[in-house]
Amino acid sequence: MVSTYPVKVQPSGYQYLSIVDVSPNQQLLPLSAKVIDHDFLEIGGCDVKTLVQQFGSPLYILDELTVRTACQQYRDAFNKYYKGHSQVLYASKAWNCLAVCAIVASEGLGIDVVSGGELYTALTAGMSPDKIYLHGNNKSHHELMFAVETGCTIVVDNWYELKTLVAILLEQDEQDQAKKIRIMLRLTPGIECHTHEYIRTGHLDSKFGFDPNDLPEVFSFVSQQSRLHCVGVHAHIGSQIFERQPHRDLAAVMVQWLREAKQYNLELAELNVGGGLGIKYTESDDPPSIEEWSRAICEVVQNVCAEENLPLPKLLCEPGRSLIATGGVTAYTIGSTKTIPDIRTYVTIDG
Repeated sequence: MVSTYPVKVQPSGYQYLSIVDVSPNQQLLPLSAKVIDHDFLEIGGCDVKTLVQQFGSPLYILDELTVRTACQQYRDAFNKYYKGHSQVLYASKAWNCLAVCAIVASEGLGIDVVSGGELYTALTAGMSPDKIYLHGNNKSHHELMFAVETGCTIVVDNWYELKTLVAILLEQDEQDQAKKIRIMLRLTPGIECHTHEYIRTGHLDSKFGFDPNDLPEVFSFVSQQSRLHCVGVHAHIGSQIFERQPHRDLAAVMVQWLREAKQYNLELAELNVGGGLGIKYTESDDPPSIEEWSRAICEVVQNVCAEENLPLPKLLCEPGRSLIATGGVTAYTIGSTKTIPDIRTYVTIDG
């Protein structure tokens, strides 16, 4: 479907939309994609060639059916397999715009953002601040102030940010001093996963998150800050992951962090395992389905909590690529070509 500003997103089930059983991350093309008359590609009931003629190219096309299906499969899987409360957050760095934010909000998802601009977009699209989580390992003073003003949850990444946030709160007017700010602590779990080195984030040599060896000092410091309400812990091990075991290991490690926090009178009620589920880029790729991945996470958290005699935390996850990527197609127009006999033909596009 093509949306023009101002964005108006219809409720799920609108017009041709009919959520299907296949897992979007296991497909190569959008769920509504069809080849018409052996020649024309149709997405969302629209002929791609006609869209290019109308809007020009390169043209980003996003299939609403695919996005809504992924949203609902994540949401329904966590509701099905987790006995406690849960919340799926769309990792909007994968693709952030008004229409996408409005769609995920209408499906009951929250959102994670990584800049002041993304935070502004999510708010403008109608996302409730209590469902917005601000990430980033180098948040600016202005971004932290904006987050404090809006009331979203700040995922604190390091000592520099933590102390900057405390300083900002001390500078506030007296009438704001009673207001508590929701934060989570991002930690590096020290878990390796088989994916490209550029998208691994959970190993100890990572720019993201507090070192787990610093946990006692971090928990102690946070427990002494009257303005900070630390609601939980966050970790992320990487992207484009096809295995389930690394995320099982992650969930088990994170439950131990919840237990450790109790020693500092911190009752952490939320556990955020990040995202990272892979998608199908080639015919040979075989990622787990959204339901399979979600079930694995839910089961290990419940099992470890039972073993440790801990109450179930609110369980959060942050799918990005696996929620949005399959729904997207970029249409280009072919320009010049060059044929080299017996070698290859070069085709040049406009993007």
